[in-house]
Amino acid sequence: MAKKKRSWLEQFLDPEPEKPPIEDKPNPPVLQPALRQLGTTDCPICKHAVAVFLTKTNRPFINCGFCCARIFYNGKTSMQLLRKRMEPVEED
Repeated sequence: MAKKKRSWLEQFLDPEPEKPPIEDKPNPPVLQPALRQLGTTDCPICKHAVAVFLTKTNRPFINCGFCCARIFYNGKTSMQLLRKRMEPVEED
């Protein structure tokens, strides 16, 4: 049901009590990385150090910012070779 609008005279003679200010502050958001980092390795194209990430389907890939190569490791053999070359990252 909609609230009836009061006239200016009613507002002057019988003011509504003010609502107390809300003092509960929302908690700040917890920042988390979008993709889980497994470790670091050298880019197979330009040999710069790059991070190894996991996709949503748990497949490792690298994204080199120097030569713009994006390499996905989908096969069992390629994942084994990557694991041998990769330096793991310590998790918190």
